[in-house]
Amino acid sequence: MSGTTRIEGQPSIVGCGTFDNDEQNRFQLDLHKHDRMTEILLIEEGEGEFEIDGRGYTAGAGTLLFYQRGVWHKELSTKHPFRAAYIGFEGLRIKGAAPGFFFEEGESPIVRLQEHLPVVRKLMRDAIAEYRRNEPESETIANHYLGILFARLARLRLYGDAGERSRVSVKEAVQRARRMIEENYASPITLDALAAETYLNKYHLAHLFKAETGVSPIRFLIYCRMEAAKRYLITTDLLVKQIAELIGYQSEPSFYNIFLKAEGVTPGEFRRRSRS
Repeated sequence: MSGTTRIEGQPSIVGCGTFDNDEQNRFQLDLHKHDRMTEILLIEEGEGEFEIDGRGYTAGAGTLLFYQRGVWHKELSTKHPFRAAYIGFEGLRIKGAAPGFFFEEGESPIVRLQEHLPVVRKLMRDAIAEYRRNEPESETIANHYLGILFARLARLRLYGDAGERSRVSVKEAVQRARRMIEENYASPITLDALAAETYLNKYHLAHLFKAETGVSPIRFLIYCRMEAAKRYLITTDLLVKQIAELIGYQSEPSFYNIFLKAEGVTPGEFRRRSRS
């Protein structure tokens, strides 16, 4: 498990709320900035025109906008109903970015959430609802929601492209399957069991495993069993039948044939050569 993090300072909420505007009551704020806080605005429905740091953006439902500390911006809803939620916060520190900044200067300050919208929306709504409760520890709980939100946003935007994240997860899945085989080679391991361990489709896992290791999971299982068999043959006086059972074979002839095919000699001949 990786302990990587780029979040060096956790954000604390200083203000939050929701908007629900129509044609007669548009959401509109003229050019302004916040010197102490950064603000995020999530558009849940409708569309608007936004100017952030001198650049114009059209943003609709499922877009998260960042008004970073000290950055000039203005907002206008253009398609209605227009529903949005916002959170203003202090204290965020991202490695490589200025205090209060989620993105480095020059990067686009908007995130189109797509399939991540439900999670982000719930975290924001939960944080806002808890902050407004005005009960003991409400701010603490709300800030925890906000911290989880930024951890998810960091995972989404700050750790390379989707292909790179996929490659990392592939390596982790293959490593988990490999370790399961190494530690349980004497058990009747199946592709279904490996798939359950890695949360992948078994055929997809088999393809990924071979791409990463050069062999199929079954071939790697045989390799682990043969390595263990050789260890027993060299260091013990156990009968070949006993060794076969210890490494997962119920039939001595099956073990004998597989060992001969893998090593080029019989188990008995391997033992004699090793000891001579």
